[in-house]
Amino acid sequence: MSITAPAAAAQERRFPTRPIELIVPFAPGGGSGITGEVIKKAITDEKLSPQPLTITYKPGASGQVGWTYLATRKGNAHTIATATASFSYGFVQKKMQVTPDDFTPIALMLVDSQLMAASAQSGFKTMKEVIEASKKNPGSVKVGGTGSSGSDANLAAMITSAVKIKLNYIPFKSGGEVNAAILGGHVDVALGNPNELAGYVESGKLVALAVFSDERVPGLKDVPTMKEVGYNVVSRSGRGIVAPAGLAKHEEQFLVEMMRKVAQSKAWAEYAGKNMMTVKFLGGADYGKYLADERAQLTEVLKGMGKL
Repeated sequence: MSITAPAAAAQERRFPTRPIELIVPFAPGGGSGITGEVIKKAITDEKLSPQPLTITYKPGASGQVGWTYLATRKGNAHTIATATASFSYGFVQKKMQVTPDDFTPIALMLVDSQLMAASAQSGFKTMKEVIEASKKNPGSVKVGGTGSSGSDANLAAMITSAVKIKLNYIPFKSGGEVNAAILGGHVDVALGNPNELAGYVESGKLVALAVFSDERVPGLKDVPTMKEVGYNVVSRSGRGIVAPAGLAKHEEQFLVEMMRKVAQSKAWAEYAGKNMMTVKFLGGADYGKYLADERAQLTEVLKGMGKL
């Protein structure tokens, strides 16, 4: 029996036809992994896809291993990945073996900031104490962060440049590993997104020193911004979803709309509020413009610091 042209076209437009794989380019336990798990649960609970979403962790090189793998899946809309500011840093610092044209922007989902917190063993209670210790003994303060390049590493460099101090930055593969290091007393302070560190601050295991946002973060109202400490150091991190280049239009539209519905869900609002993030949705081309603007801004900042 032959298939009519409209039926054949409809069959071609069916998507997804198998599970969608979400690549998390960092080790489990960090902000990207937590975000991926919440997306997966929202898609399942809200029945947003006829096929399940699975998560694969591909850590390494500040996220570049996972994103480079995604780029090799050209035309495969069944493979997508989480993206953070480190995605843009990789292009700006020429750490990526691929280009922005190798990706399809799907959606910006959240805007996050960064927090510095100290271990109880360090004795630090304020950001000014960290600064004083670093001035007295340059390089003595050990700072843990995710990746040797990307948002944490560059925030450490921004602090160093603005405050005129030397910090001993130690990179880890994920926020989970950073947490283990600071809780174990292997580093003095940690940089991370509030959702990675705030739970330990609330339990008294860590001391929040400063947030790197324009204004104080909801849920951490007693923690000063770095601006309030006296230095104009601001770092934002958009959390989004990207896919490989070469997607069919209907596939791209399905993914954009699926992520829009995730961002509109009650679970997503609760996740953002609990973890001190702001829900901000930009789909498709709008997210592409956001990423291009972010790369331009990072280029300007890093050139000003002499890092480009």
